[in-house]
Amino acid sequence: MRRPSAITAAVLSLSLLSSCQVTPGTGQTNFNILSAEDEVKMGAEAHPDILAQFGGAYDDPKLQAYVAGIGKRLVGSTETPASTFRFTVLNSAIVNAMALPGGYIYVTRGLLALADDEAELAGVVGHEIGHVTGRHTAQRYSQAMAANVATGILGVATSIFTGVNLGDVAGLAATAYIQGYSRDQESEADSLGIRYMNTSGWNPDYMATFLGKLRDQSRLDAVLAGRSPDSVDEFSMFASHPRTIDRVKEAAAAAGGGRHGAVGRDLYLSHLDGMLVGDDPSEGVVRGRVFSHAGLNIRFEVPQGYRILNGSKAVTAQNANGAVIRFDMGPEAQTDMTNYLQSQWAKGTRLSNIEAITINGMPAATGVTRLNSNRGTFDARLLAIKNGKSVYRVMFISPPQVTPQEAEGQRRATYSFRHLTESEHAEIKPLRIKVITVKAGDTVENLAERLPYEDHKLERFRVLNGIAEGKGVTPGARIKIVM
Repeated sequence: MRRPSAITAAVLSLSLLSSCQVTPGTGQTNFNILSAEDEVKMGAEAHPDILAQFGGAYDDPKLQAYVAGIGKRLVGSTETPASTFRFTVLNSAIVNAMALPGGYIYVTRGLLALADDEAELAGVVGHEIGHVTGRHTAQRYSQAMAANVATGILGVATSIFTGVNLGDVAGLAATAYIQGYSRDQESEADSLGIRYMNTSGWNPDYMATFLGKLRDQSRLDAVLAGRSPDSVDEFSMFASHPRTIDRVKEAAAAAGGGRHGAVGRDLYLSHLDGMLVGDDPSEGVVRGRVFSHAGLNIRFEVPQGYRILNGSKAVTAQNANGAVIRFDMGPEAQTDMTNYLQSQWAKGTRLSNIEAITINGMPAATGVTRLNSNRGTFDARLLAIKNGKSVYRVMFISPPQVTPQEAEGQRRATYSFRHLTESEHAEIKPLRIKVITVKAGDTVENLAERLPYEDHKLERFRVLNGIAEGKGVTPGARIKIVM
């Protein structure tokens, strides 16, 4: 990521004796070598990177305006109500929220789908605003610079509010951000966010309610990935992110006066109705074990036991045994596929068993190598497929002890690559949130059956609507389904 050289030069010229500033959110004096103008510049420079990494801004002006309205109402309750903030709904299915210095606040449409009301969203946005008014990024940056630690701008600038899917490219990059704030800073952001919710008229208890839904979503993600739901503490935000439901509840109780604040469920659901959920078809769609992309005119299927995750830069599929399949696009081939494999894609890597093959009429080549990383040794099979001027690249990665048992699945996945039929083109349609009213006779089970997923329909429905195990639906209530 780019580091703003002008700011860095200014930082290095400052004396530590003149680097204590009053933080607007807390009124406390903290070590900080960045000015407010510096923070605005940092945020502005990192903003395009966030958009690129998380699918850009979601193309729905009314929803963007609605979320921005909630954010601006919260900003009006801060210590600097006249300050400029920018609120963006990102076109990403990942459940995520983040803040950049200078007042750049982001929530994904995946997070909006999980939330059930305005108060929950206000808790998310208020927390992120708290990181900005608490000047937490500036403090972290200042400490790093004082210690002469080289830190990328996004590494310290971004607050991840939620857990991430480790197989997603955006998620992989985002895992580094989780460590960006200290325990005290997270607690401070909670306290500030709750204060802003309270003053703005929302019930601050719903910040904790949403954290409970985040945990349920993380447990579901673990199950969908073939892991035990109890492994959530190992793989999600709950392993490294210091916020807990109990501590947020304590902060809300300490704030007082919020028990009768607004929730805003009906208005929130009305704005959510029709929102895209899951993959954006312009970046391809995942349906079970199949990935299809109308623009690329390609389709492939991963073996049993894998879960596909569609990222902004690549498509990955994970198996609980540690094996991974990664698909992306490579630069245009200047030669045949065997030479492409050796001289363009894997240049400098020793490949063995290089073989030219044909996959459903498309020239291709494959070869294997052994990779050493800080996570251990892995076998890798590289596959390059030429389709017109485009080159599709697939990397099959597996721990050596499972490579033999993965070989047949890799072969089947390799030869599953083909062009789409006309009917398959027509079937690639977006999934959207639909808000419906529960009718007499409706049950959690029969409503869940309406979801367009192949597995875990009941669990998905409960998490989507925040319905606890053993609880049912009430006639006349409004709920979310996916169509």
